[in-house]
Amino acid sequence: MPRLAALALAFLSCGTGPNPPVPLDRPLEPAADPAQIARGQALLAELQCARCHDGDALTPPPRERHCVHCHQSILAGVAAVGGDFAAPPAELARWQRDITHLRELPELRGLGRLRRSFVAAFLLSPHDLRPGLNTSMPRLHLDEPSAQALAAALVPDAEPAPHEPAGDPTRGRDLLGEHGCTNCHAFTGVATITARPLAHPPDPATMLRASQQAPDLRFTRDRLRPAALHTWLADPAALKPGTLMPDPDLRQDEIRDLATYLLTTPLEPLPPPVPPVMLPLLDREVGFAEVDAAIFHKTCWHCHSDPSYASGDGGPGNTGGLGFTGASLDLSSHAAISSGSRGPDGKRRSVLAPLPDGTPRIVAHLLARHAELTGATPELRGMPLGLTPVPLADIQLLATWIAQGRKP
Repeated sequence: MPRLAALALAFLSCGTGPNPPVPLDRPLEPAADPAQIARGQALLAELQCARCHDGDALTPPPRERHCVHCHQSILAGVAAVGGDFAAPPAELARWQRDITHLRELPELRGLGRLRRSFVAAFLLSPHDLRPGLNTSMPRLHLDEPSAQALAAALVPDAEPAPHEPAGDPTRGRDLLGEHGCTNCHAFTGVATITARPLAHPPDPATMLRASQQAPDLRFTRDRLRPAALHTWLADPAALKPGTLMPDPDLRQDEIRDLATYLLTTPLEPLPPPVPPVMLPLLDREVGFAEVDAAIFHKTCWHCHSDPSYASGDGGPGNTGGLGFTGASLDLSSHAAISSGSRGPDGKRRSVLAPLPDGTPRIVAHLLARHAELTGATPELRGMPLGLTPVPLADIQLLATWIAQGRKP
């Protein structure tokens, strides 16, 4: 499809991911401006950050409006200890089987350890920070001043001055393996570090959660304030109560060595992005029921649903939310899909009709999500928002169905 050529150009023009690490001797970040903090606090509510995250600066919504809490309640069910999600057994079993995303997300607590500039840059151009997690930060409708205001609200305090002398980076690399850090953390850009088993491993469920949320150590020098990194390695829970990061039980000299390696070791460049290869149209008949089961009701429907089904909330892509104006796109039935969405001009338009390059609009959005995970920022926002891309084989089904006349 012609759209792939445009996406390939987007990949080549956007580089291979986040910018190179910032210099470690850069000026310290001052306290955030109070007016900027206030603007950021208003944006936290406007963008409904509490629908996905828990955090000190967030007011939790009711469970049915908190995506992660709702999913966790469904997965616990009524039979499990503490489970209180009442639903017909057959429906509950189906939901439990289908829920694969938004089961676990990092809490927005203890963020004073982060560089405010990193937070702003990450919000503007999210990338795959936690490779073990199948959900990533979505691209929201943000300009640079809004991203800086949000960062000010999340990281309002001044950056403390580093005070620890440099350590031995070679010893620091050895410590990553000796203390089992790479059991959870990836560290792309360095030679493989073999981790020893943890001396005091948590229970399997906690270990799974920790490995899912563990950030790629490649981004430590971008993310963390150097002084906070030392404090974090000494006592993670002191900076973030309830953290899944265990106390590594390090001596002060070991902390210096480990921090020095994390902050200064040379990193290999990220591999060049590989554009997705759109599969050719199928030569068999594809019906709506097959496409609906593979894509619309499996992935899309939760954010593009019939408002009457969920107390008036048709999801961010229909009635609005997460800072998005509702596009009135309902993907819950053939008739609703055929009615299209509301464009920026307020007029309805088909999501199945081709764009100028010949690619159906909905197919282009699904391909754009593949592009986003390579570090690209395509013109169209990738769908599903912040979730694992729809497999190319399923996009092939959709494209074939559209090409065959979109039969019910």
